[in-house]
Amino acid sequence: MATQNLLQRLDTAANTTGSSADASDRRIEEVFIAAEAITLGDAVALDMSQTADSDKALKVVKADSGTATDKLCIGIALVDAAIGDNVRVCIRGFCEANVATTVAGDLLQIGSTAGQLAVRTVAVDEAGAATFDLYPIVAIAAEADTSNIATVYVYPQF
Repeated sequence: MATQNLLQRLDTAANTTGSSADASDRRIEEVFIAAEAITLGDAVALDMSQTADSDKALKVVKADSGTATDKLCIGIALVDAAIGDNVRVCIRGFCEANVATTVAGDLLQIGSTAGQLAVRTVAVDEAGAATFDLYPIVAIAAEADTSNIATVYVYPQF
């Protein structure tokens, strides 16, 4: 006789699957301290500008390719936070994120707009005339964006 394995649901939601994105450990969150104002959905990075090494792993800022100390993106903020507030961060799994114009399947990395993920440019320029910003891939878009918000799957970085 075959045994049947049933997925145990940890919560329920009003949708056809009966559970939310964080049910059954499908999403992993960590809590950090906001070193600047952060908005729900922002891509956040460890704040490498902190003097104390322990604070570098404790405080987060909006991820930004234009600031040398804001490039270590670790996930997506799940709440709004003021300076000094605790901020829950999705470090793996599905969540809503602040993204540039995106379609399902786009690979996402940090961009030049603080807190917003940009589409990874995948191109080969054999003549060597162009340059591309190749930061670590942080997430993959699960859908096209609506007003710069899309469901993404965050790859573990932390």
